[in-house]
Order: sequence, then C-alpha cells, then structure tokens
Amino acid sequence: MWEQLARYRNHFLQHEIKDVMKPTSINSLQTTEWTHHMEKRNICKCMPLCCNSTSTHLADRAELAYGWFALPKLLKELDSDVRLTHWKAVVSLSEFVLNPLNAQRAIIEMDLVRKLKNAFMRMRLKHHKEEHREVEMYLRIYNILSRNLDGAENIANRKCLRVEFYKIIKNQEPIKDELASEILRNLTCKPKVLGIFLEDPENFSALAEIFRQDPCRPQFPLHLWHHLCDMLEVAPDRGIELGLFELLHSRILNRLSNFWDMNTKAFALLLCCAEGQRRFDAVDGVKLLYDVFAQPDENPRMLLPRQKVENWEYTALALLNGLHSKRALWRSREFTQLPCYVGRLMTSTTDNPRLQIYCLKVFRELGVMPCIKRYIIGNWLQDICKLFCLDADAECARDALVDWLRRDIADSS
Repeated sequence: MWEQLARYRNHFLQHEIKDVMKPTSINSLQTTEWTHHMEKRNICKCMPLCCNSTSTHLADRAELAYGWFALPKLLKELDSDVRLTHWKAVVSLSEFVLNPLNAQRAIIEMDLVRKLKNAFMRMRLKHHKEEHREVEMYLRIYNILSRNLDGAENIANRKCLRVEFYKIIKNQEPIKDELASEILRNLTCKPKVLGIFLEDPENFSALAEIFRQDPCRPQFPLHLWHHLCDMLEVAPDRGIELGLFELLHSRILNRLSNFWDMNTKAFALLLCCAEGQRRFDAVDGVKLLYDVFAQPDENPRMLLPRQKVENWEYTALALLNGLHSKRALWRSREFTQLPCYVGRLMTSTTDNPRLQIYCLKVFRELGVMPCIKRYIIGNWLQDICKLFCLDADAECARDALVDWLRRDIADSS
C-alpha cells in the first residue's frame, strides 16, 4: 500500500525513471535536494545585523479607522496629556487632512488652525518639551492646510504663526526651514492672503532681514524666493526701501551660485517702479546684463559649475524691465552685440515660450533707438518672420513686432 501511495508524488520523475529507482527512493532524493536548496534560500533572505530595526509605521499612528468619525477622535487625542498619544494623533492627522474634503471640514467645523496654533506655540516657547518631532509634523499639517483658501486665510491672520515661520527660516533649522518656506509661498500665491501679508510691514522687514543676514549665502530655499517674488510683484518700492536692490545687484555682479535664476527674477521685479529704474541706471545695469549675455563667448574654464547660465528667461526679463528709461536706451547703443545675443536666444529656444516673448519685446524696446532699429531690420527681420512660435502669445508678439518694423520701412520709403 505504501509503495502505491508513494507513486502519487513527483509524477514526472516517477514516469521517467520508474524502471531505475523505486518510488520511495525517488521521493527521498527529491526531499533531500529540496531541503538543501531551501537552506541556501533562507541564508540569502537573512537581513544584515545593521538593518535589524523594526518599522515604526504602525507604532506612530493612532488606532482608528479612517472615516467620517476619525476627525473628532483625532482632535480629542490631540488634547491628551500623554505624549505618545498626542504624537500618534499628530502623525495620523497629517495623513488624514491630505484629503481636501477632510481638510475643509477640519478648518471650518473643527477650527483646526487655532488648536494646532496653541500646541505649536507651546512647543516653540518651550512650555512643552519636544519628545518626538512634533514641530516638524505641525509644519507639515500647516503646509497641507495652506493649500486651502480658508486655511491660508486663517493662518495668515495669526501674526504669531507668521513670526515663528520667519524665525525658523532665519535660524536655518534643518527640514523645518523648507517646510516654513513652502507654507509662506502657499499663502502669498493667493491674492487675498497676499494683501493680508502686505498690510503688516513687519512681514516684509522680516523677509528682507533673512536675505540680508548673509549676502554671500550660496543658496536660499526655492520656496522662499517665490515668496519674495510674490511680494515684490505688488510692492517693489517697499523692497527697495529695505535694501534688496543693493543685495540682489551684488549677487548678480559677483556671479553667486545660480544667480541667473530666482535672484535675477527678483531683481527684474524691482525694476518695475521708478526708483528701481533710477538705481538701475545709476549702477549701469545695461552693462551688467550685457556681461551676462556675453558669457557664452567667455572661457568656460573661468566659470564655476553653478555660474554657467542654464536658463536665460529671467535675464531677458531683467533687460526688458530695465529699458524703460532714456538713459538705459542711450547706453544700449554702445553695445552693438546686444541685439545679436537677444536674437540668438530667441531663435535657439525650443521649450520656453516666455523667453521668446521677452526677446521679442526687448527688440521692440531696443528699436526705439533709430540706429538699433535699422540694425534689426537689416539683420533680424527675416529671422523674426520665420520664427516658429511656441504658443499663441509669442505669435502675437512676433506679428506685432514684424508689423511695427515693416511699417517703418513703408514710412521711410
């Protein structure tokens, strides 16, 4: 009976070598080989001694089913005096409000911004000791809530929160400064909330103090640059009063790291007011930007890795905003290669329609001077007519420029 039962295992081997070995011997050999190979496999699956720590994913989260009743339970545990319970509630809440519907309900019905503000300020004022990473998690929740218009308005209306965000950035606290910068950018990208920021002059002063703290600092958080540009776009004269023109001009003049990016954009926005244009002429800004445009003709070995211009969009924007005075236009006549540099950028770009628009508008501004206009008509008119525009706005700017140049030809004939 056992011989007949053994034939049911390993059917392929039983059929192939049925006349050579007994069924029990075949099964015994197969079991031995299987055990040997599984021992090798188990050795490969063993974790190294340095990676034997267990995951804290479940240990850091509250025990609840995410649903309609989860938010009241989390807010109740948020007020707990047990630090571990409080920490689990904060971590779970940061995931719960990722759903926009949950975030909207928490802001409007549960007044989440005020409750988090109280806990956040206790940590910042050292009334409560930070046992885990509560401050960082509060900032993550504020970052999510700031994407909502109601949440952004509630955060901006609390001055203590704005002051703490600027302090975190000024002290360069790791990870936290990036989160605080992103929160400020989310707030000021909304026009209604931007008005709240500009009503209090201390906000702009605190922001300017961060940039003036170390003029040679190679990099600032990218979101902080966007926050600065949002405020300069509305109040450039206020930025000039706080000394940002001299700061940004020195960074471009000394070719600091990535000077051609957000630094040049902020500098271009400062030129949108009369005082900015006057100071641009006083520091010979046309010569400053011409030296940047002439960079491809320089020896690349003389440039540091982050000094090479990779995106010319904001440099063209700065030149466009700086050509609104007669002194700048007369100064541009002395740089005969300037229209060539602008034209090469206009025809070489294949993925940046804004750069095309800025270059076409620069041609229009430079063409106010008769000698430059004749040069553009004689050397660049055909290239402008054949230009492949990347969007409708660039096409409108090209047609307007061509019409203006051709009308001059008809009038002169």
